[in-house]
Amino acid sequence: MKHKFTSYRMTIFLFFAFTAVTSQSATVSCNFTPTNSWIPSKGYAWISEDNVNASNSHYIQQYLYWRTPGRLAWFAANPDSTYEPDAFFYNYNNNGTYGNSPLGYWASDLPSPYVDTQIFDSDNERAVTIGSANARLIQPGRFYSTVTRMNWISGPGSTNTLVKLSSQRGRRSPSACYSTLCSFGCSSGNNYRTVPFQSGFTAPGGRVWWWLDPTTTDQPW
Repeated sequence: MKHKFTSYRMTIFLFFAFTAVTSQSATVSCNFTPTNSWIPSKGYAWISEDNVNASNSHYIQQYLYWRTPGRLAWFAANPDSTYEPDAFFYNYNNNGTYGNSPLGYWASDLPSPYVDTQIFDSDNERAVTIGSANARLIQPGRFYSTVTRMNWISGPGSTNTLVKLSSQRGRRSPSACYSTLCSFGCSSGNNYRTVPFQSGFTAPGGRVWWWLDPTTTDQPW
C-alpha cells in the first residue's frame, strides 16, 4: 500500500509540474551556444512502408552521428539536457500526408528515449519524433538510431509528401522527470532545419545530411 501511495503522489506531482510549466510556455530558458556544440555532425533518414498484419505500415528510421566530444559540448555541460531529431510532414494543402503521428512500435538506442508529444504542433506540419531525455549521455564516434511506425492521412498528398528534418535542444523540467511531458525546447536557438522543405526531400525516400562537418563540403541550409 505504501508503494501505491508513493506512486500516486508522484503522478500528482508530475501533473502539476507539467501544468505549471505549460501554462506559461512550452519552452525553457537555455544559454546561447554554437550549433556545432550539439547538432549532429551528420544524419540519415529513411521513410518507407512495410506489411504488418496484412496492412501497410508507414515508418521512419533516423541515424545520427556526433563526430567529436566538442559536438556534444552543450549536452555535456547541462545534465538536464534533451535532444530531439524532428521529422515534419507537409500538410499545408490539407489533402493528405505520408506521416501524421507515431503509431504502435517504436525503438531507439538514444539515452532515455521517448516518443515526443504533438500537443503544440500545427496540423500543417506535425512532428514524428523519438527524443532523448538524457542527452548528456550521448557519446561521440558512434551512430544512434530511432525508428517508429506512424499513421498517415489518405489523399493526393499522401505520396511524395515533402519532409523537413530539424534538430532541437532542450531541458527537462523538473530535472528529475524523464517523461516526454517534462522535455521542453529551449526558448531561443533551439531548433534548426537540417533538411528544409525547400530541399525537395519527399516520402517515401531517404536523405543524408551534414551540419558544419569539416570532412564534407555540405553546410547548413
